[in-house]
Amino acid sequence: MKLKLLTLVAVLSAFLVSGAFAAEKKMGMEKMAEMPFGGMEDIAYAKMLWMKIEKKGLNSTPSNLYIGGKPHGAVREVLEAIIDGKRVIVKRNYGGEGVSLENVANDRAKYLKAVTVMAKREKGYDSKNNDWFWVKYKADGSLHTNPKGVKLAGLIDKTQKRKGCIACHNSASGGDLVFKHNKEANADVVYIK
Repeated sequence: MKLKLLTLVAVLSAFLVSGAFAAEKKMGMEKMAEMPFGGMEDIAYAKMLWMKIEKKGLNSTPSNLYIGGKPHGAVREVLEAIIDGKRVIVKRNYGGEGVSLENVANDRAKYLKAVTVMAKREKGYDSKNNDWFWVKYKADGSLHTNPKGVKLAGLIDKTQKRKGCIACHNSASGGDLVFKHNKEANADVVYIK
């Protein structure tokens, strides 16, 4: 009887230890498979950044509207400022039925679909991609999500080959991931002090 009890205890102990190891291993695998964006730190930074963008007037200052296209908007405008000593580029993206330069100029709030932002972070944040933080806000400052429900803040789609902010902006000339905006394209950037 003692031998059977000891055997049962040994089997149960081995089962529990192997189960704990498997659970720990699974958690490690899940961490490795985590997206490089949309985590708690990214969300917290995006919320803080939104407040600073609001305070600086980057969401309330009208800019030069111009014709755009996917993935941003049929009509858009770009503003730039320095926040906490770092460059921040805000693109307001307009769309929806009846969107046009004239209609957006008359009622920006009606057509605003997203506010996309590139914000410089500290050196070493993402050295390979010039230390940019990427975020896609809704008009109210909440975050858009991807089809999997992951919030779009951080190193958006860094793991993708042809999709997402980083993949697209890697094609910008100049090596800084910033597309040129100029008067010839009627896409002049408004700089906010």
